Amino acid sequence: MSKEITLVLATENDANLIHEMKYEAFLPLYNKYHDDKTSPVMEEVEKVIRQIQSKGSDYYLIRLNGENAGAIRILQRKDENGFMEGAYRISPLFILPKFQNQGIGYAAIQKAFEQYPQAKTWSLDTIKQEEGNCHLYEKCGFLRKGGEKPINEGMTLVDYEKRL
Repeated sequence: MSKEITLVLATENDANLIHEMKYEAFLPLYNKYHDDKTSPVMEEVEKVIRQIQSKGSDYYLIRLNGENAGAIRILQRKDENGFMEGAYRISPLFILPKFQNQGIGYAAIQKAFEQYPQAKTWSLDTIKQEEGNCHLYEKCGFLRKGGEKPINEGMTLVDYEKRL
């Protein structure tokens, strides 16, 4: 069976679905790290609505052969002068547990790169202790920038960047 990965731009009508999928996808990480202040598991659906409505933010449902497999949010980065030309951030990217380790995250990132040909830099952060996540982003051409943010004793976020 061929795997067709598509990105479908989400609307406010998709907020509850994204919220539920995000909870399911991040619950295993929450149970492992107990990151009460930073886990998407602790977020309210209103945050997803704000993210969908936010200028410079596109939330996509990731579909595998038409079935929702996860989501990815692409943000145009800002500085004190406003939006930065060609600078984008992925936050979050998640794949539902039953679809993980099938190359869907990699394919979704490649589709995002195609959707934003004007991009000059991409950034994201991930959990340093999650080697699979780090491997995925490095496979996609991201390089670790060196910035680390300890969340708790067992969890540290690391910054990644890809320059085109």
